[in-house]
Amino acid sequence: MNIDLRILELAVSKICHDLISPIGAVNNGLELMEDEQDTVLQAEALALAQRSARRASLLLQLFRSLFGNAGNQASFSAKEARQMAVDFLQGGKVTLETDFSSSVALPDGFGKLILAAIMVTAETLPRGGTVVASLRADISPAQFKVVGNGPQIACSEDNLKALQLTLPVADLTAHATLPYFTGLLAKRAGSVCQIDNKTAGQFGLIFSI
Repeated sequence: MNIDLRILELAVSKICHDLISPIGAVNNGLELMEDEQDTVLQAEALALAQRSARRASLLLQLFRSLFGNAGNQASFSAKEARQMAVDFLQGGKVTLETDFSSSVALPDGFGKLILAAIMVTAETLPRGGTVVASLRADISPAQFKVVGNGPQIACSEDNLKALQLTLPVADLTAHATLPYFTGLLAKRAGSVCQIDNKTAGQFGLIFSI
């Protein structure tokens, strides 16, 4: 699969953008510990540095699996993708519910697609909500479905086109990078991204398996 250099540049920009905040907070916490004499404030600064370091570590693990080769390993299953998504969303306004009880044979790398699709759907819920992800083996072909429910759905036409790989690479923006990457993962897995529903309070994606 040929990947345009622009996609690589935008993916790296997203990784750096998301890591800047927690790494900067670690640095701020350490500086406060050095300059502050009050033991209470020192403890707060240490707690800030520790929380931010954990967040940075989590993001590095997530990006390693999502954009790197780690997510292509056979061991990176739907279960691992679910746990990584839960950790990523923890403490935020979006919660994750999953039903992976169906016995579905997933192609190699499909766990990576599951993680990407959950993240894309979570990003459509700026005011919070619930993401419901499920594997279905009772239909043919089997499906992976992810639905976002919340008081507001935010998904631009460019992002929808990116998910379906109909947005020209030249028109890609930072916001459309993850949707486009998700579309590429679906294509590599022999699937396509179908927009299941897009209303004022719901947004859904379906991927055949």
